[in-house]
Amino acid sequence: MIYGAIGGFLFEESVSASELVEQIGQITASTIHVRLNSVGGVVADGLAIHNALKSHAARKIVTVEGQAASIASLILQAGDERRVYASSLVMVHAPRTMAAGSATAFRQNADALDAHATAMLEAYAARSGRREEMERLLTDDVDHWYSGPQAVDAGLADVVIDADGGASARLAGASAVAISGYLQSIDGAASPVVAQLRHHIAASLSPTVFASLSEVSQSAVIGHIEDPTMNQQYRHILANAGRSTPAPAGVTTTTPPVAPVAVSPAPVGAAADPVQAAMAALRERNTQIQAMATPHLGNAQVREYVEGVMAQADTNVTADAVGRHILALLATSAGPLNGGAQITAGTDQRDLTRAAMSNAIQARAGLVQAADGNPYRGMTMSEIARACVEATGARATGMDRMQIVGMAFTHSTSDFPALLGDAARSAVLKGYEEAEENFDQFTRAVSVPDFKPTNLVGLGAFSDLDVVPEGGKYKQGTFSEQSQAMKIVTYGKLFTITRQAIINDDLGIFSDVPRKLGQAARRTLAKAVFDLINGNPVLADGKTLFHADHNNLLQAALISTASVGAMQAKMRRQKDKDDNLIQVPMKGLLTPVALGERARAVRTAEYAVGSGKERDPNTVRNTFEVWDHGRLDEKSAEAWYGIANPAYVDGIVVGYLEGNQTPYLEQQQGFDMDGVAWKVRLDAAPAIADYRGIYKNPGKPEPVEA
Repeated sequence: MIYGAIGGFLFEESVSASELVEQIGQITASTIHVRLNSVGGVVADGLAIHNALKSHAARKIVTVEGQAASIASLILQAGDERRVYASSLVMVHAPRTMAAGSATAFRQNADALDAHATAMLEAYAARSGRREEMERLLTDDVDHWYSGPQAVDAGLADVVIDADGGASARLAGASAVAISGYLQSIDGAASPVVAQLRHHIAASLSPTVFASLSEVSQSAVIGHIEDPTMNQQYRHILANAGRSTPAPAGVTTTTPPVAPVAVSPAPVGAAADPVQAAMAALRERNTQIQAMATPHLGNAQVREYVEGVMAQADTNVTADAVGRHILALLATSAGPLNGGAQITAGTDQRDLTRAAMSNAIQARAGLVQAADGNPYRGMTMSEIARACVEATGARATGMDRMQIVGMAFTHSTSDFPALLGDAARSAVLKGYEEAEENFDQFTRAVSVPDFKPTNLVGLGAFSDLDVVPEGGKYKQGTFSEQSQAMKIVTYGKLFTITRQAIINDDLGIFSDVPRKLGQAARRTLAKAVFDLINGNPVLADGKTLFHADHNNLLQAALISTASVGAMQAKMRRQKDKDDNLIQVPMKGLLTPVALGERARAVRTAEYAVGSGKERDPNTVRNTFEVWDHGRLDEKSAEAWYGIANPAYVDGIVVGYLEGNQTPYLEQQQGFDMDGVAWKVRLDAAPAIADYRGIYKNPGKPEPVEA
């Protein structure tokens, strides 16, 4: 019996592949019956179970008693006979996983998922004979659900079977009770109700059920059988049992001789009153239905179905059939059968244990929220180190804490260094995100493939399009080199976590040190951006960034409605090298901290600022953003800048090696260090993409009030 998730899961019922494969290998019977009800689980474990069944010499009969979802549907394919009920569920989809890390790690995970899908395809294709269809199911990232009959049609199962055949004997008595109830209800009922009750009588009737009825009830049943052939059949049964057949008043009937029809005798030892026994069986069935349905009565479809079954008292509907129909109804509703739990293919027990340990370490360091039910929650660093050592199979008995921590660092299969790396990486990234730097709000990130110098082509540096007459030739366009060459540089530092820090349970080593390194990385990159602006570098045309010939250097003025409007107009009148107007829109002002408040006042004021008139309208109100930074004050507390909308023209870009915009941690451990060392590295560099994207006003000091 395979009931539960496939593989070892810490927080739910699951089936161990290693134990099950071992049990399969010990079976000596000629036929193996596998009862299956699983939401799926770990792909590798499911493949192992499938292959163990396939390789066994016995005949395998696999029956889906509830559902065979995800990798469980592959186990179904191991059966020589694949059985489903009408209300069984089968689901096939592509293997999935969770991943974290670099782009290389994601590519490796994608390759692993493709390999898993390829292996699964062989099993599905071999049994279904529909390779192309199965390949689609395993690659389109859709959950494909099938009822029992649909699974047979799709080649995922062989046969739809009925409910337990042994129930027929028990149901005969219950059917007799139901017929008695129908007969009592017919008296005085309206015509539509009578027609419905007659239909129920005919559906519940069989020779065995008929033989168990009293003579009065048999006569009444025959009077309500509308089908002539069926009516004649039961008249013959009654006649051969030695009982006369009632005829309607005024009608003479003759019964031709017929071959005797065997009537099933009552079982030896049966109760004296079969009707009472049948009623007891019906009550038991209703109790079973109520127990199964109660947890799901919040579902309107389930509630309506169960109430209808109970009201009809149709003994042909067994508790087992009701349960399977409830499962089918739940499968079509919004809520999944497993309560919303996500079964992740591709993870194993070691991955789950490592994730739980990592969460425990980071939670104690204040980096994440502790997971509920985590068995490592609250453990000290030394205790987690011991758990890592024991997970390798090594014995820590008799070792002191220094020895245990040392082995946790140095054992070839220990996860402890990686756990520390996870915690350190989270702290570095948290610090990088927390640093109060705003350069990413007025620059654009670009991906650079390597460390070679790269020339950036500014938007707007491409020549205008030409009019092409009918049949004419297109002319080659040209780019002008108006940008600054970019060369990625590496910023980095080292930090070490020692054995002493682990033994002392020094959590600051995971929060404060790497966190501050992350802040320093972002701060260093911000400094490079503002050094670029303050340095006014020489561009490819031999002129400085801010130059009269670039038409991006304005007459010195204090920030006001008029001066901001003049900068916006200057940008809108900007031209390319061929003297074509390109109309650069201004996104915002970049100012020293000393001018930040004034810039915001100009942005939000209702009336013009600095005009000398009281009620002149502020024509630049809410037309730009404001960013200020102290590194501009270090150069000049008066100069301010206009930044273009990068959707039109890039002014400043920040290049990142292969698009990695966060610091990278590289780990090193060995004999020459008493712990683990990490190298924090950020490969990036800012550059000017186009002088048309940034404008400067040298500014003037604010007037001093007398």
